[in-house]
Amino acid sequence: MPLHAVITGASGFIGAAAAADLLASGHKVTALLRPDSNPARLQHLPNLHILHHSHLADPETIAALKASSPDVFIHCAWRGVGGQDRNEAFQITDNIRMSMDSVDLAAAAGCQRWIGLGSQAEYGNQNRRLNEDAPTRPTTLYGKAKLATGIACLALAEARGLSAAWLRVFSTYGPGDSPHWFLQYVLREFRAGRSPDLTLCTQLWDFLHVDDAARAITATAATPTASGNFNLGSGTALPLRFWLDLLRSATNSSSEPNYGAVPFRPDQVMHLEADISKLSSATGWHPSISPADGIATLANSP
Repeated sequence: MPLHAVITGASGFIGAAAAADLLASGHKVTALLRPDSNPARLQHLPNLHILHHSHLADPETIAALKASSPDVFIHCAWRGVGGQDRNEAFQITDNIRMSMDSVDLAAAAGCQRWIGLGSQAEYGNQNRRLNEDAPTRPTTLYGKAKLATGIACLALAEARGLSAAWLRVFSTYGPGDSPHWFLQYVLREFRAGRSPDLTLCTQLWDFLHVDDAARAITATAATPTASGNFNLGSGTALPLRFWLDLLRSATNSSSEPNYGAVPFRPDQVMHLEADISKLSSATGWHPSISPADGIATLANSP
């Protein structure tokens, strides 16, 4: 049955992919965008309805959404996901309140379901395969804010009579990602014929293509019984060198990475891997894009 989904953060990397997948799956999508949002990632989605807002608690926003009878609210918006912002105070002061406002807006608009995006940063550096029962030991304000937001919003959703899910996202990649992330940096270096300075790249890493992440969000939106915390990753950790070999081959680059030119940080994560069995069991979702195919989409992107 088609849903009407409302999405915040739809101009972002994961949010835009989720909006596209929901539309492709036959659902109606309303994107809540701030006036200063960059809609570039949404320009290929002519059926997307965009509603501009200055604040999620605006009476006008509530009235406009309520009139459109949405079913599910997907909260992807977050201020400060880059490494330079991970310990800024606004991680706490801005993001937790905004996220709780999104739950209240979902309830006021008549949604039956709320979904938010968390992060593997909620677990901290545990260097092992992680399921949802792993202890949460965040080391940054970003991770602590995500953890607090998930706890608060799941509780508030229950109090408002909504079913709710919190998806702890591991590492996503794909065309259109922010240029400062690791694979985008190496891609840029390979295209320019340069040899990137890197660590030894022996870390085991769980990368999930953004289109697979989007399908997971769609599946979660369509499964009202999927409630609580869920890991969202590929479920497999591969050495970073494996990913870079794929990228080097896909770009036909002759550049050799300078492995070991950058030392490991004292707090370097050496093993990041999600156990996704809970999400797969609840929704039927499984990743479908192979590493080689996913890297090819990245290498062939503008």
